[in-house]
Amino acid sequence: MSDFNVSTRYANALMESAESKGLLSVVSTDIELISNTLAHSKRLRKTLASPIITDNKKISILDAIFGRLIDSETFKFLKFILSKHRENILFHIVKRFLELRNQKEGKINITITSAYDLLDEQKKSFVSKLELYTDKKVLANYQIDKKLIGGFLIKIGDRVIDASVVHQLELLRKKLRSRDVN
Repeated sequence: MSDFNVSTRYANALMESAESKGLLSVVSTDIELISNTLAHSKRLRKTLASPIITDNKKISILDAIFGRLIDSETFKFLKFILSKHRENILFHIVKRFLELRNQKEGKINITITSAYDLLDEQKKSFVSKLELYTDKKVLANYQIDKKLIGGFLIKIGDRVIDASVVHQLELLRKKLRSRDVN
């Protein structure tokens, strides 16, 4: 079974458990913290995935990092993942949980990359237009990439809208080359 399918099963199980106990908001906040921590610590991801480190040591590490910061239900879930030897995909599981939660709440993560920092009015305009386009509440993440020269790049899941100057120049270059061949 693929990591995606396994991650989805565990994420769904956590969501169902949290909902049934009325802890979805608390668990969601905890999972966001865990996801951010794992995203910013390659060393922690490697440590958890290591077959050399015992489950008890991994639990001690997670307790030292998250013990006082997350709810006991969330920590039980982390221990459950370790007991099933799925710690190597923990990052995928927490990311999938957040995706499923967002789907359930009608939200979508979108990354907007521009050559320069956008003004607040531009950000609001992007968000409102993307909410109409997706028919969901947009959670926008903004990035800057000077290589775009101008324009923007929008990532919605696996879809990309490329309205950058670099892309437009590339299209023009291809068009001009195709005319040279004829």
